[in-house]
Amino acid sequence: MNENEINNFPSGSDSMSTDGMNHPMSDNPAEPVPPSSDDHEGNESKEGLSFNWLNLVIGVAICFWWSEGGNVFSENWTSYLFLCVVVVIHELGHVIAGKSFGCYIKEMQVFFLSFVSYKPKRTPEGSSWRDIKWSLGVLPLGGVTVFKSRGADGGDNVGDLSATSPYIEDKPAWQRLLISAAGVLFNIATFLILYFVLPHISDEWYEFLWPLTALSLILAVLNILPIYPLDGGAIVFALFEIITGKKPSPGFTTACGWIGFIIIVLFFWVFPEWLDGILESVFRSLF
Repeated sequence: MNENEINNFPSGSDSMSTDGMNHPMSDNPAEPVPPSSDDHEGNESKEGLSFNWLNLVIGVAICFWWSEGGNVFSENWTSYLFLCVVVVIHELGHVIAGKSFGCYIKEMQVFFLSFVSYKPKRTPEGSSWRDIKWSLGVLPLGGVTVFKSRGADGGDNVGDLSATSPYIEDKPAWQRLLISAAGVLFNIATFLILYFVLPHISDEWYEFLWPLTALSLILAVLNILPIYPLDGGAIVFALFEIITGKKPSPGFTTACGWIGFIIIVLFFWVFPEWLDGILESVFRSLF
């Protein structure tokens, strides 16, 4: 899921929250080098490895609660590793698409309640990729790619729509559509590659790669649902802008975010049989 300064509900991972970036030296002359915002970011601009032990403790407690007091560590942790791989692939889709259109990206986070983060140290030659903070969380509920936004920098909401603007809201609607869809497309590409490889490998490798294949498809299906702030909802907003030439108002998108949050809670946790039915029909048609 990709975010742009709204602290949205996470995607079955992708997302939208952003604020200022610390200023880098770019290795691409066409890539913008925004002013420094180190003074406003505090710990978020720290370079190197950092830990959040409180989030780790809270996350472990939540996992223990989910397991209803059972032994959390008796679970099959291979599935968590595969889910982590699938979410990384998904979020890298947003990152690569965003970078290709000149967006400034603050953070890529896999799972939630991040407990460990790494911010590369800047080098004399410079690289805007080194300004991305890479974070890993405790709760395996997806991930988020956080883009730099104009509002977080204290600027107005009137974009210049220039190719050099680092703000995601300044990008044309078709670019924002591709950025939102990139995570799903990366998951679909992973699924298709494995789908055609599985029949031609040994049983051992089949059993090993099948979870990665299934999770890639599941994450793609969940994120393409037209519910904001999932990727599918962001795609619908971009299509609306392409067709009408108008952006949805901030109030409308905020309302959709809250409604989407409620739908997601109902869909994923209160009435999961709805979701099971969708996934079952998809898998039945493919396998």
